[in-house]
Amino acid sequence: MKIVKFFTDWYHAYKEKHIAKMKEQGKCPVCRGNGFATITSPYAGNAIDCHLCNGTGLYAEWEKNK
Repeated sequence: MKIVKFFTDWYHAYKEKHIAKMKEQGKCPVCRGNGFATITSPYAGNAIDCHLCNGTGLYAEWEKNK
């Protein structure tokens, strides 16, 4: 069980570091400031607006909607 705890702790530390880096740059952590996400689906287009920053790519908008 120690290995599961190790990976869980590592993932949370990585996630917090990523969010702090994006906050510093003013970018949405989900879409990395692009405002859209690229997906592969036969039913949708290749790019869709980021649902957490409403397509703006801004950290402030992401923080308001999270």
